[in-house]
Amino acid sequence: MSSLCTIDTCKRKSRVLCHCCSQNLCLDHLKKHNDLINSQLNPLADEINILHNQMSALNIDEIIDKCRQKLDKWRHDCHTIIDRFYEEKCQELQQCCVQQAGQKRKKIHQLKLKTNELIQEQECTHDDIFSLKTTINDIKRDVNQFEENGILVDVYPLIINQNLVYIEESTSNELDISTLSLTINFMI
Repeated sequence: MSSLCTIDTCKRKSRVLCHCCSQNLCLDHLKKHNDLINSQLNPLADEINILHNQMSALNIDEIIDKCRQKLDKWRHDCHTIIDRFYEEKCQELQQCCVQQAGQKRKKIHQLKLKTNELIQEQECTHDDIFSLKTTINDIKRDVNQFEENGILVDVYPLIINQNLVYIEESTSNELDISTLSLTINFMI
């Protein structure tokens, strides 16, 4: 048994079921319903054309430059941090070198005092001579190593975490044209 057209004022039998709005419609109201739906297409086509023109007018280089400014600022800030760290380590290196040189001078000064004391007393033993020679050789080796190698400085490569900078990939919803389909079935 056929049902009536869904439109309240209509007493005709329905001939079609519109799948988009689930209404049973007579042929007369089907045409009006179809015309109403189709009348919405032109404004949508206009919007699509506006979007197309907007995308065509976009200057990709300007967008890239604007985004790249963030990367450039990040790079500059990172260089500043590295430069500051470098300067701190240079000061630390200088302090360590001065301190070690001072310690070596102090040992040499103490050795000079001890030697002068032995010379003035004129009561030096073979053990004193052996001890002086050993101490002189130790200090000489230490001074030569310091002169040749300085102090130990270990440096490690800077490891960059790739997650420090996130660049968003495409987030636009892809339009699946296949989902646009005819939504009216005719009942025969």
